[in-house]
Amino acid sequence: MTTGMTTGLTTDRILDHCRTEWMFQDLPEKDVDDMLAELRDHLEDTARAGKTPEAVVGEDITAFATAWAAARRTPGRGGLPRRLAGHAYAGAAALLAGGHLVGWTTRTEVVPASVAALVLFVAVMTFTPYWRALFHWPLWRWIALCTGFSGVLLGLFLAGGRPVLLHVPLWATGLFVLPGALSTAASLARRR
Repeated sequence: MTTGMTTGLTTDRILDHCRTEWMFQDLPEKDVDDMLAELRDHLEDTARAGKTPEAVVGEDITAFATAWAAARRTPGRGGLPRRLAGHAYAGAAALLAGGHLVGWTTRTEVVPASVAALVLFVAVMTFTPYWRALFHWPLWRWIALCTGFSGVLLGLFLAGGRPVLLHVPLWATGLFVLPGALSTAASLARRR
């Protein structure tokens, strides 16, 4: 399926390939779900008419999915500054909360290595458009990713914990995490 050719593929495999491609394209989850439902309907109609999936998606699934994503994308949605800010907030919240939990302390220290780890996290999450598609990875890729990040974190740890840039008390971490927690709770409530 790496070539994107449709020969002999089932409807489910075509849908999975398109889902992954649209996640690589960083389309919103709702758009991906709508496009998959529409594509499933077209493929089922085509199968009932006795035609092959190529009648819908053509010879190359990847080209089909990419073209549809480009046509569906709306300009101006989810700009770079907003993504950078969101990823920086999530990374900083996880870093601070993790510092309290791992050290089991009411004060955590922000050191240059933790700032470097935060910058690395923000860069990976913001500038790799396929981060959402990672959920479809096989186990060996997850192991490689975890091993690579563990190596980077070990290097950052060995870089040292001095000088301390900032001491953050537990209550300040709670206040920092609160807006994100409330936003997530409100988003989950709206989905129900």
